[in-house]
Amino acid sequence: MKTVEFVQAADDDKMLRVTIPVDESSCRYRVIVRFEPEGVRASEDWPKGFFERTAGQWHGELERAPQGDYPEREEL
Repeated sequence: MKTVEFVQAADDDKMLRVTIPVDESSCRYRVIVRFEPEGVRASEDWPKGFFERTAGQWHGELERAPQGDYPEREEL
């Protein structure tokens, strides 16, 4: 599998036309397309506004729940 990454502007008709060179003309190729506006990595980052909505929203004390007793082990 090969990966091709590039930045290209859309045409005036809001179409993005992509040409990808291949190794063989008589071969079928599986093509997976993922596109996003340049500078935006929304699919890999936190949702937009996540920290603004969540930072500082916890009210109360943070407490660690009891962890139970440590198990006794046989001596080596």
